Amino acid sequence: MKEYIKTGLILMLFIVISGFIVSLVFVSTKPAIDNAELQAKLKAIKKVLENSRGEGLLISENDIPKTSEELNGAIWDSNNSGILYSNSNSKVYSPAYKYVNDNDQEIYILTVSSIGFGGEVISVVSFVKDEKLYFNNLEVVAYSQETPGLGANIVQDKVKERFYPISYEGLVNGVKVNKDAGVILTTSEQIEEGKEKGIVQTSDIMTGATITPRAVANSINAGFEYLKSKGVIQ
Repeated sequence: MKEYIKTGLILMLFIVISGFIVSLVFVSTKPAIDNAELQAKLKAIKKVLENSRGEGLLISENDIPKTSEELNGAIWDSNNSGILYSNSNSKVYSPAYKYVNDNDQEIYILTVSSIGFGGEVISVVSFVKDEKLYFNNLEVVAYSQETPGLGANIVQDKVKERFYPISYEGLVNGVKVNKDAGVILTTSEQIEEGKEKGIVQTSDIMTGATITPRAVANSINAGFEYLKSKGVIQ
């Protein structure tokens, strides 16, 4: 009986010590993890603040957030659930950010997602309200379950650039990849004209991968729907 008690006490002590070590490791590494996540988010936000209809940034370099405090100062909408908007296949996550530049353009920055081939494809995106709202830029930030060499190519610059800018008319029509639109756009002029209609040519640079770019298109549509629901578009 004493041996059972002794063994039990030893096991309990081992569990307590192991739990303490795990907690200590978590506490010691959490600041580094949080900082890495913050830096990745700040980098993505700076990327989507690049002007896709011109040169440079949409706001002053000095106004680009560099700390969590500066980023929090730009929060436009947030909630405790973590989800600002959702439809059947896409989500808009909290918080949403807003900037106003010297030209009185309103810039909305959202984190959006939709279901790709293996899981969620998450992007940071920007919409600009000038005379009309248009889709300005995107940065894909999570795609780890997409197929290497196929859907994972969504992070290549030449692929991402096919998605922007998209005019207000294209957003109203609904953004879709060319395969879903039933067309193939071959020249650079056709590709740009396609974006005016909401059609994104991807089949030539993402051969065999339709689901992942479709997810990005769906998430852009969700962002547009969310902004409509908030009264950004009258």
